Amino acid sequence: MVVLTGVVNPQAYATGDDREKRSAEVLQKLVPSPDGPGCAAAVGTRGNVVWEAGRGKADVATGRAITSKTVFDMASNSKQFTADAILLLAGQHRLALNDPLSEYLDNAPGWTRRVTLADLMHHTSGIPDYGDLLEAKGVKMTDPAGQQDAMTAILASQPDQAPGQRFSYSNSNYVLLAHVVEKVTGKPFATFIQQEFFTPLNLRMTVSPAAEVPGKALSYDEKGGSSTPNSSPWKQYGDGAVQTTPGELVRWADNYRTGRIGGSHLLDGVTRGAVSTGDTLRRRGIENGRYGAGIVLLPDKSLVHRGDWEGFHSTFKVSPDRNTAVTVVCNSDSPDSFRAAQQLLDIWTK
Repeated sequence: MVVLTGVVNPQAYATGDDREKRSAEVLQKLVPSPDGPGCAAAVGTRGNVVWEAGRGKADVATGRAITSKTVFDMASNSKQFTADAILLLAGQHRLALNDPLSEYLDNAPGWTRRVTLADLMHHTSGIPDYGDLLEAKGVKMTDPAGQQDAMTAILASQPDQAPGQRFSYSNSNYVLLAHVVEKVTGKPFATFIQQEFFTPLNLRMTVSPAAEVPGKALSYDEKGGSSTPNSSPWKQYGDGAVQTTPGELVRWADNYRTGRIGGSHLLDGVTRGAVSTGDTLRRRGIENGRYGAGIVLLPDKSLVHRGDWEGFHSTFKVSPDRNTAVTVVCNSDSPDSFRAAQQLLDIWTK
């Protein structure tokens, strides 16, 4: 297993297996210069990390390098844990996917009676994105805004379309699902996810919207040839906020094969009722997909999701047979990261 920054394991040559060398070349092409922000990547097979490396700087000012141990904000790749929490509670008969949202709200607006938990999970609620709602109220990305600010803005709005009609990606859906988890369990969302997913699977992950996470990379905007730190004091969760390394995320991916957490009910629920995304995710590199439980099912039966928050950009993909997973995450805009993830998956599955 490669754990050094962009270095290939020499033993690969002795065995005639060049997958590590080819993987390192993919990362080097993705991050041509090691002196600015960069990326980390990992490949997992049946729950074991078989290759991982980093290239570039986690902190440009101090020169701290990105390694396989560098923590990143996984952004919307966090949504799968929120959706799986709902599936887990449904399997325990503590809620049902066809329950109206209104059942889990105090002083619920009338429109919430027509939106189901399944609508939220599959992005068919028609609810506008809370980011747009907050900005319309004059709240900038540089202003403090927490979970309750997002909830207040969402519940004061109206769906843009009739619920259940068509896919329209909105982070509001997953902020609301996190609220449902807290309402049903009586626990903070982060605590429930830790107890039910991270701890049983021995995953070094945390749900934290705060920037002060040990070992975390800083995120950057790269404009005019310079790298400018890019962070926001917004602190929402459910739609994002899982902090971890690429290696830990590919270890988690094995649950899609084993069903160790949630069993067959969760595994079936991941893709049951998945809805066509049409062309709406094309700009993220995802076409002809069907959105399931916080993850997209592609025609070849692989699973994929993208995450973008601040300067963090992550791609997570699981092979059709669920044996192999890849994560690529960068701390600045990297338009080829999605392609790099597919290249790595091809290297380790073909």
